Amino acid sequence: MYPKKELAQLVISACDQFNIDTVVISPGSRNAPLTIGFSNHPNIETLSVVDERCAAFFAMGIAQQKRKPVAIICSSGSALLNYYPAIAEAFYSNIPLIVISADRPKHLIDIGDGQTIRQENVFENHILFSANLVEKKIN
Repeated sequence: MYPKKELAQLVISACDQFNIDTVVISPGSRNAPLTIGFSNHPNIETLSVVDERCAAFFAMGIAQQKRKPVAIICSSGSALLNYYPAIAEAFYSNIPLIVISADRPKHLIDIGDGQTIRQENVFENHILFSANLVEKKIN
C-alpha cells in the first residue's frame, strides 16, 4: 500500500534511493501518509516509538551502531521540537539523523490552533541542511 500523497511518495522514494533502511516513527495524524508508506516499503525497517524525545535518541543509537543515517518521522508542531535534544547531541557527535516532519499548510501557521508552530529552519543551528517541501495545489 502506498500513500495517496505524492509528496510522501517522493520522500519515501528518496530515502530508499539513498539507502536509508531504518526509520523510527512517532505516530501522529499529520504524518500518517509517511507512516503508511514507510511501513509498507519492502526495503525499509520501521520502528514505532510514541514519545518523540525517546524516538530521536533511540534513532541516534541505531545510527551510531550501524554507522549510517537513520530517519525519524513525526507529526507537525511541538512534536518536532521534542526531537531537538537528540538532534543537537547527534550534530556534535557526528551521528547522522534525517528528520522528517509533517507540517500544516502555510496559511494555517500562526493561527492559534494546535500543531501550527513555525517549523521552517527550527533546528538551523544544529543541522547541516534543511528543506521545506511544498505540496502542489490541485485546481
